[in-house]
Amino acid sequence: MTLSETYSNPWSAFFDEAAEILAKAASVDIETIRRFMEIPPDSKLGDVATTISFHLAKERKKNPAQIAGDIVVKLTTLIGESALIEKVDSKGPYINLFYNRGEYVKRTITSATKMNDEYGQSQEFSGERALIEFPAVNPSKPWHIGHTRNSVLGDTLGNILKAVGYDVIKLDYINDLGLQIAQLTWKLMQIEDQSDDTKYDHYLGHLYVGVQEAFENDKKAEEEIREITRQLEDLSSDAAKTSLQMVTRCVKAQNQTAYRLGIYHDYQVWESAIAHSGLLDTAKKMMLEADNIVVIEEGDKAGCIVARLDAIDEFKDMQEPNKILFRSDGTRTYTGADVALQMWKFGIIKDPFKYRNFELQPNEEEVYRTSLEGENHDLGEFNSVFNVIGARQAHPQRLIYAILDILGFTEQSENSHHVAYEFVGLDDTDFSGRKGTWIGYSCDVVLDRAYELAREEVAKRNPDESDDFKDRVGEQVGAGAVRYFLLNASPDRQITFRWNEVLDFNGDAAPYLQYSHARATRILEKAEGKTESADLTLLTHDAEFALVKAIARFPEEVLETARGLQKNTWGTSFHSNKMTTFCYNLATLFSRFYDTCPVLKAEPNLMAARLELVKTFKQTMANCLRLLGIPAVERM
Repeated sequence: MTLSETYSNPWSAFFDEAAEILAKAASVDIETIRRFMEIPPDSKLGDVATTISFHLAKERKKNPAQIAGDIVVKLTTLIGESALIEKVDSKGPYINLFYNRGEYVKRTITSATKMNDEYGQSQEFSGERALIEFPAVNPSKPWHIGHTRNSVLGDTLGNILKAVGYDVIKLDYINDLGLQIAQLTWKLMQIEDQSDDTKYDHYLGHLYVGVQEAFENDKKAEEEIREITRQLEDLSSDAAKTSLQMVTRCVKAQNQTAYRLGIYHDYQVWESAIAHSGLLDTAKKMMLEADNIVVIEEGDKAGCIVARLDAIDEFKDMQEPNKILFRSDGTRTYTGADVALQMWKFGIIKDPFKYRNFELQPNEEEVYRTSLEGENHDLGEFNSVFNVIGARQAHPQRLIYAILDILGFTEQSENSHHVAYEFVGLDDTDFSGRKGTWIGYSCDVVLDRAYELAREEVAKRNPDESDDFKDRVGEQVGAGAVRYFLLNASPDRQITFRWNEVLDFNGDAAPYLQYSHARATRILEKAEGKTESADLTLLTHDAEFALVKAIARFPEEVLETARGLQKNTWGTSFHSNKMTTFCYNLATLFSRFYDTCPVLKAEPNLMAARLELVKTFKQTMANCLRLLGIPAVERM
């Protein structure tokens, strides 16, 4: 096979070749034939089928079955021009094409082998830039499993967008000026420093439960906390210095959780930097230049800067169409601040921040935070902005994007995406930092338990391996199980957290996928020194061909997941479960191949070909797991 005959997307290339032949035989243009092509539900019916005869029946004034028969006659002469199409038949009005299995296998394996680690990637969205904000957990507690769903979704979305050509920046939002921060700062200024070795975000989370009770029931405590809130605006105050130290330690502790899941960021935007950078003043001036942003002159909103939402059809029937962006005293509302931040994300407002290093991450990449002192970073402009936020925030997010439209930034409004997801709950309650219902269900606790169970299983299977091996693989399998559980349900579906589902190490779970990769690795290790030049056209068994077709399909699955990011009323759909379903199916097909087609006991020529298939499967599975953020394990 020549270089020109290798494909970054074999499935699409083969479909195109079939479409060209069908279009020629049916005497229609290729776009028309594409609309009437499909993949039969049973491969025995064909590899590609078309219902074009129904479309042509009225125009040609013939029975669809007769038209199909005429097309098949022409196809019979044309398929000799293609090494890929082996035969064609019709069942009444339906036309079915069958691929030459040997040619299909040869082209697919050669293409995947040549691309190696890059197989599954494409440049369809090359030149596009995307900024993704996640998970924006308040720096006052540890991640619970609901926060983890947010972060895993955001991280996986970034991986998939990168794979299809996007330049991606992953951003975290650190709210270091909220009421929770003031409450904890108030408490820390009264007590001695932490005396035990509890992870710092957990320490704060437990502390917060008691502080919240004091805030709700002690009038004096409430007044003192309100005063701390005001003091936090003064960066030179003792309260601000205490808060800075606390938030920094908490975010670093939260990041340790993220790193266990393979989640990293490029930047952090801190609320305190926003408040003192001039960003809000710049946004306010730009807003007042728009026709439908006005200052109310009378009534209870006198002096407030508001957006007239009734300028947009969606909000015409609102009883109160004036949404306050800035209060009469000059302070911003949440909506006003969020609109300003969205303008910054798109590069509408020139970046007012300085940046300094926050920490070096385990992937050897620095994460930077916004600051008032430091170095300039040119983040540039972005074509799309994705905010990963719970589905309950659908209305506030729609308001932000609508106000961008009012301001005249219609394109940016259309390219603002709320990646909405339902929360993870318990059987009888939701997670709450204030009530402490996260205790026992923090991400750290879940990961620890997953690690323990995974390590036990790894130790059973590998009793002679070192403790370092068991620890490392146990951590990889445990983290993979948690990520897969959170990705395997459609984001618009609420998940009820149950241990037996999270840590199911059989069936539709990450360990099953990881084990298939490890099994392929083991086969290749045993075959060292036995390999010879492979004739890939020998791979024509049903189980072999089914596995190869899935491998050929991989790049198209990645593209379809990216193309499927469509806006609707409740948010932008991100079908993370499309990729988990594909990965699970790939592992299942490999298991079927392994059980049906002996590799190391096959005769030499067939063994060499099957080893190439095992190698290609291993690479494809590793690439798929990488997109999902799940470690590819060499041995379990």
